[in-house]
Amino acid sequence: MNEPLSLRDLVEAAAAKRDASGLRLAEIAEAEGFKITVTTINAIRQGTYKSKPRPSTIRAIAWLAGVTDDVAFTAAGQPVPGPPFADELPPGVDNLPPKARRAAIEMLRALVDLNRRALEPLAVTNDGEALPPSWQRLAAYSGPDGHLEREREWSERGEEPQGPGEKE
Repeated sequence: MNEPLSLRDLVEAAAAKRDASGLRLAEIAEAEGFKITVTTINAIRQGTYKSKPRPSTIRAIAWLAGVTDDVAFTAAGQPVPGPPFADELPPGVDNLPPKARRAAIEMLRALVDLNRRALEPLAVTNDGEALPPSWQRLAAYSGPDGHLEREREWSERGEEPQGPGEKE
C-alpha cells in the first residue's frame, strides 16, 4: 500500500481492506478495544471532520487500516507520541513532597508549551520569509498610546505637553 496522505485516505483504505461501512469499522475497532465512533469515522470519510483527532482515534484508524501508528500520526499531521512519560520516571517520584511535585509539573508544562510552539507551522511572506507564530497579533499592534492619553489630559487642563527631559 502506498503511504496515505491523510486520515481520510487511511479510513478509505480500512473500509476497502475490510469491505466494511463506517458502522462496521467502528464495531470491529471496538471489539479489539479501540474507542472510535461511527460518527467520527463517517465525518473523516466525508471530509467534514473538523476536530483535532485524539491519539486513541488515530491508533484505532491505524489498526483498522493495517498501518503503523507512525504512518497514521503522520497522516493526521501530528507528531508521533513517545512512550507514556510516566513509565520513564525514576522510582521515588511518587514520594516527592507537594512543593517539589508542583515544581516538576510546572517545568513539564513549560517544556510542553515550548515544544508545541516549536511545532507550529510558520507563516511565510510573499518573499518567502518566515514570520513568527504570533505574527497576526504583532501586525495588529499599533504601538504604545499611553502618551496620547497623557497629552489629552494635559490639553484639557490647559498645560503644555512635557518634553523628554521634564518630569511628569
